[in-house]
Amino acid sequence: MNRPNYVIQTNEAVLIPTNQSRGITFLKTGVWIVVAVIVLGSLLFQDNLFSELSWTARVLLFVLALGVTFLGGKKEYVPSPMELQFFEDHLVLYLPKRYYSKHVTRMEINQMKYSEITKCVYKSKSQRIHLYGKGTSTWYNYKADGTIPQTPTQVRNCTAGLLYFNTKFAIDVDFKTEIEKHSPIQVIVENS
Repeated sequence: MNRPNYVIQTNEAVLIPTNQSRGITFLKTGVWIVVAVIVLGSLLFQDNLFSELSWTARVLLFVLALGVTFLGGKKEYVPSPMELQFFEDHLVLYLPKRYYSKHVTRMEINQMKYSEITKCVYKSKSQRIHLYGKGTSTWYNYKADGTIPQTPTQVRNCTAGLLYFNTKFAIDVDFKTEIEKHSPIQVIVENS
């Protein structure tokens, strides 16, 4: 395998949910079970069970359902390692461990040829770099024991795709300058 001409090794910012207490999880589950029982019971018995409740119980249930829906849904940015590798004719965005959800964390190897990149945009408000064009993404989903499989979980060949990474924690790297210096790509800066 050929070696990259230049590598930017830094951290990207990945959004993950903050830890939620068991009490909030229990409350959410309980309220939504009550709501589900009322809705399913109304459908099953063809009678509006919600109207059978007193007005105070209705208001309380409505406020609780609305409150727990938005309760504890906070997220925060955490650093996650990344590499942007520049080769002679292509670049590779290597993400050794990117968090997607509670059950999905994966290693990603995203590759795009310079000739197939249609646009590269730096969004200054969100501090993200977007690479548009044709590319290949190879994903390895981490197993529950923290290991990665020998064979890829998925290989995607995109004809019109998007690669992105958040530069919020990479304050020491000027991505616009580095990308333009080590590749033929021109970076467009947007205030969005």
